[in-house]
Amino acid sequence: MPPTKLVKGKVYAVGDGAKRGPLTMSQVRFHPTERRLIAACADRRVALWDLDGEEGAARTGPAVAGALVCPHDAGWVRGLDVSPDGKWVATGGSDRRLKLWGWAGGKPSAAPAKDVPAHAGWVEAVAFSPDGRLLVTAGADFRVKVWNAADLSPLKDLSGHTNFVRDVAWAPDGKVFASGGEDGRLVVWDAKTFEPVRTIDFGDANEQFGQNPGPSGVYRLHVSRDSRWVAATGGKKVDVFDLATGAAVATAKADAQVAFSPAGDVMVAGSNTARVWAYDAAKFVPAKPDKNGKPGTPAALPGKELGAVKLGDNALGVRFAADGKLLAFGKSDGKVELWEIA
Repeated sequence: MPPTKLVKGKVYAVGDGAKRGPLTMSQVRFHPTERRLIAACADRRVALWDLDGEEGAARTGPAVAGALVCPHDAGWVRGLDVSPDGKWVATGGSDRRLKLWGWAGGKPSAAPAKDVPAHAGWVEAVAFSPDGRLLVTAGADFRVKVWNAADLSPLKDLSGHTNFVRDVAWAPDGKVFASGGEDGRLVVWDAKTFEPVRTIDFGDANEQFGQNPGPSGVYRLHVSRDSRWVAATGGKKVDVFDLATGAAVATAKADAQVAFSPAGDVMVAGSNTARVWAYDAAKFVPAKPDKNGKPGTPAALPGKELGAVKLGDNALGVRFAADGKLLAFGKSDGKVELWEIA
């Protein structure tokens, strides 16, 4: 049966013993082979929890207590991913370094197996290829880089953006990966030649405004389980594009975060309030050009909205578990909330 509702589950939190504010949780990941939850956070380390842990009293309220692991030299861990076989964790930080950590006994190693300078700027995102052989990173130096995942030897330095590159995402079939940045572009790259396949214009949602400007250009992107669609967020919207043609096929009001379910036609997008849809891909229709021949606005995302989750200001992480039944949200109050899709 198709999913019909959202049910709130456990809350997870971690402290470092210091007298300071909560650690904003972002770049949430489920471990692919063990019941563990990982999140990059506003600390030089990564937060780690046992999904089966019991909630107890914490400084931020009832929550499952976690640990801080994978230390960087300074700043935030900004990019995080776990290899498909669960044997490695890759982290990138505002210290401009890329680190590879072995996984054993339910946690990452105390010291990195590999540690290399990665970008001339913050490492904004890290993504393993579906076969686990490659790593792709996005940098504040406007570059996308490809690495051998086994030893972090550099393979390719890609130039396709004119501003910060915020995110990278692989198609599950491993044939292409996509990058998105503050220049409002999505660039689709061939995974064998590392040449650009196409550039997709995200539109004019990359304007900065007010004292606290929102995410500009493409902030996050994700590819659907069937490798047909890529969704991008930024400004006040989420757009869905045909990965093969670059045509915009659907849009919705949302910002900052986006993820497709790996187990069904379900998508989540948004930060302060996240909306979850069971979308109808059969009704994705390319937008018609306007009278000047420019790409038009696509139709509203077709399907059923399962619910909206209020997360508070600047919630910055979202990801589905492999079976599509659990959804994790990172929050700015130092917590990660788990929701069940029933």
